[in-house]
Amino acid sequence: MNAAFIKAISEMLGKSKPKEKSSLSSSSGGDFSGGRPLNEEELLGRRVGVNPDSAFLQPLSGAAGLQVQAQAQAPLRGGDTPGFKGILNKEIQSSISTPFNQPLKIAVLHRNFDPTAGGAEHYAVALVEELAHLHEFHVFAQHIDHHFPGVTYHQVPHLFVRPRWLNQFLYAAYCAWATRKAQGFDIVHSHENTWSGNVQTVHVMPLTHNLFAGKSTHQKAIQWLKVCFSPRLLCYVVLEKLRLTNKPGRWFICVSQPLHKILKYSMGCSPQAMMTIPPGVHVKELLSQGARALRRLQARERLGLPEHARCLLWVGHDAQKKGLDTALNALALLPSDYVLIIAGAAKPREFWAHLVRHKVSERVLEKGVVNAKVLSELYEACDLLIHPTKEDTFGMVVLEAMAQGLPVIVSGAQYCGISAELTDHETALILQSPEDPVELAGKVVLALQGLMADLLSTKAQEWAKTQDWSRMAELQNTVYTHIAYAHNNQHHQAHEDSQRSL
Repeated sequence: MNAAFIKAISEMLGKSKPKEKSSLSSSSGGDFSGGRPLNEEELLGRRVGVNPDSAFLQPLSGAAGLQVQAQAQAPLRGGDTPGFKGILNKEIQSSISTPFNQPLKIAVLHRNFDPTAGGAEHYAVALVEELAHLHEFHVFAQHIDHHFPGVTYHQVPHLFVRPRWLNQFLYAAYCAWATRKAQGFDIVHSHENTWSGNVQTVHVMPLTHNLFAGKSTHQKAIQWLKVCFSPRLLCYVVLEKLRLTNKPGRWFICVSQPLHKILKYSMGCSPQAMMTIPPGVHVKELLSQGARALRRLQARERLGLPEHARCLLWVGHDAQKKGLDTALNALALLPSDYVLIIAGAAKPREFWAHLVRHKVSERVLEKGVVNAKVLSELYEACDLLIHPTKEDTFGMVVLEAMAQGLPVIVSGAQYCGISAELTDHETALILQSPEDPVELAGKVVLALQGLMADLLSTKAQEWAKTQDWSRMAELQNTVYTHIAYAHNNQHHQAHEDSQRSL
């Protein structure tokens, strides 16, 4: 181990005491300008105060707001349902549900409807599964690897793989035709770059932001020339512009706080039509450290992993964006009993294969693309998840690992959206730079200390429990019901106006 690495470890060991939460994360204000996801109390205030002629996101004020706040903060009585529905009394719940006692017909647009294909795909599938008992869902996709009771699937033609931009445009055009008003959909929910959709969930960094944000006038002119002479860039920029244009009845859903701020300040999306709904997770039972150690040994035996090694886990399909090179270079700095498990496609292979050959050839185990069951076992079997990503709007793999009590090391909020919600040295260890293998290696040593490992495991799972899919689905359903409510009122208003004119 070199001197720089030893110095980094020494510095981190001196900072191993858990830090207090920042003032931003502990703020109790309900203002969206902080980019913070809605909590149950704020959600309740907005649902009770919904009015199609006013801003849906404005919290209640005065006596009504105090009444809602008191109900939200009141302790649950014996037998009450915990969570969002548990804080509603019968009168308020009745007033909310009355306009929406009929299921909505909802079209969901996602080219690849497969829960194992990636974080965005898993997000879209999970929301449909959580709300399928309430509404009638129609999925429009080119690749479908999912079957769920009550869900109708529509195969969208996939004429060719490349060029991808042309396939994206044809998909958008087909979905615009298939979900036109004559088809009777109450909601069109798009997870793709399409101009149709009154609910637009954005999973990735906008291309327009990447091209033009922070550029000088001269640099922007050069970027526009590139766009104009590139059919690929031009198609994506136009589709993105059509998708993110403010229109009456259109809502923008962001999967993380940093993305919320980018859509608001860089893309000009109306803050009155935006909501942050991060991915959720189903948390398993909370286990003691002894029980986790036993499960770890059993999982290692099933997966063929070394029993006594310190197993680090890296998961991803994009090796460059997810920082696999940093993970391998950090592994080379660690003692020989540390091994790295690689799960996922990890493409392109040529980006990182030479590092394995020249540095850690006997300490890397490749699992390739795995299904959800095997990935869950990998979370159980490993000691630590390392996620030195350079670009992740959320970081679904981090949340999944935390839900199983696996300590995590993850890039900071400017690189990974979930980190805006985490507390360094408490729920996770957060990297300042995803390209610094010395920092990563030092934090690996720190994370696997006994007391720190126990703290990270316990706090991670406690936080993950607040991100249950049922709560995220309730937030999404609030958007659906608001749109239906507003549309219903507009329809009645138009009918009354026509009656008056007669």
